[in-house]
Amino acid sequence: MAGHSHWAQIKHKKAKIDAQRGKIFTKIIREITVAVREGGPNPDTNPRLRTAIENARKVNMPTETIERAIKKGTGELGGENYEEVLYEGYAPGGVALMILTYTDNRNRTTSEVRHVLSKHGGNLGSSGCVSFLFDRVGIIEVPKEGISEDEIYERAIEAGAEDVEVGEVAYTLYTKPEDLYAVKEALESSGLQIERAEIAYKPNTLVQVQDSETAKKIFKLLDALEDLDDVKEVIANFDIPKEVIEQAT
Repeated sequence: MAGHSHWAQIKHKKAKIDAQRGKIFTKIIREITVAVREGGPNPDTNPRLRTAIENARKVNMPTETIERAIKKGTGELGGENYEEVLYEGYAPGGVALMILTYTDNRNRTTSEVRHVLSKHGGNLGSSGCVSFLFDRVGIIEVPKEGISEDEIYERAIEAGAEDVEVGEVAYTLYTKPEDLYAVKEALESSGLQIERAEIAYKPNTLVQVQDSETAKKIFKLLDALEDLDDVKEVIANFDIPKEVIEQAT
């Protein structure tokens, strides 16, 4: 099992626990706002917005907060004008990073990301320095409980997914970016619960990390980056054995 997938599932379990602390709300509000600006305020015709609203409801975001975020996206309410900005860089051990942010101030966000990277043994790179090590894909997570590996492979193929990765607590399905929402809806129609669905980056080359000290430094860096309000997601191309991950966490 690839370490990056295992760590992604650890992150999402942690996100559930921390949802009430406000940072998750902030990130989802920005996702809703950006989704509205890109595809309009109607979730029936804007699948990215529909998924963002679903994520908001999973963490018990009040309906009025969701509606305000949509109005911010349409310009009905004043406030910050967020845009997506992607940063590339490196973590300890030569691990490549793709750092997706929503920001209303590029200078502030660049400074914060650079500071965290430097503090934790990483560094910020130039645009294009690591992006070739990642593919843009649709990612869908399905809880393992109640569905066998044979069944998830069969349903994934029928729905149009391209690949399935088996984790400890969830299956990760990969699609073409343009097929993500159609595959998601097909899986939901078949009765499956979807834990996560989004277009993101998947490493196509993995860096092997065999010692727990380096793994620990990487995890601290990822946590620090994701604690930044402007950071939506960090994707890293490491492969760490399960036993090393357990020692490091």
